[in-house]
Amino acid sequence: MKKILKLLAIWLIGVQAISAQTTEQRFDFRIRTSNIDSAFQKIIEMAETKNGYFMNFTERSISLRFPVEALPEFQSMLGGLAEIQGRDFSSIDRSNELERLNSQIESRKKLLETYIDLVKNAPFAELQSVEREMVGLNSQIERLQGQKQAIERRSALAFISVQAHTMQPPPPRLINHGSPFVWINSTNLNTLREDF
Repeated sequence: MKKILKLLAIWLIGVQAISAQTTEQRFDFRIRTSNIDSAFQKIIEMAETKNGYFMNFTERSISLRFPVEALPEFQSMLGGLAEIQGRDFSSIDRSNELERLNSQIESRKKLLETYIDLVKNAPFAELQSVEREMVGLNSQIERLQGQKQAIERRSALAFISVQAHTMQPPPPRLINHGSPFVWINSTNLNTLREDF
């Protein structure tokens, strides 16, 4: 019984690891800071130290790819740089797509092995058509493996978008030495008071 529970626990951990690697994640942050350029520079530096990279950079926004496992650290750092005004999260599960790609790759590999066996015994006249089929299968396998690797890369690095706004300084306080009554200001009583 203990052995079954242990195997079940190992299987569940494996399932969680697979599902974590097959989910594309997107985070959108809206921040307010006094110095946007400085905040963006620190965001880029952190992304580079964590094996991430920035994709797009404008005056008010930045887009980057960031390792999923370092996202809590990123959010903490962002909270220290600026006031987080809003955040949105979305994810797309790509496990079905990866499963489909894996099965297509495996079926083509098996077919390729069959063709390799045919080449060994094929008459010279049929050899050229079998080789053409093998080249076609190889290119299909490479294309499918490229799609699979792209999904795995997108799942390992979350997409992060940060929209920034500057903190507005309070408006300057106007000092008015005059009266709120226009007719008093027109009599120039303030200069009369200064004389006393």
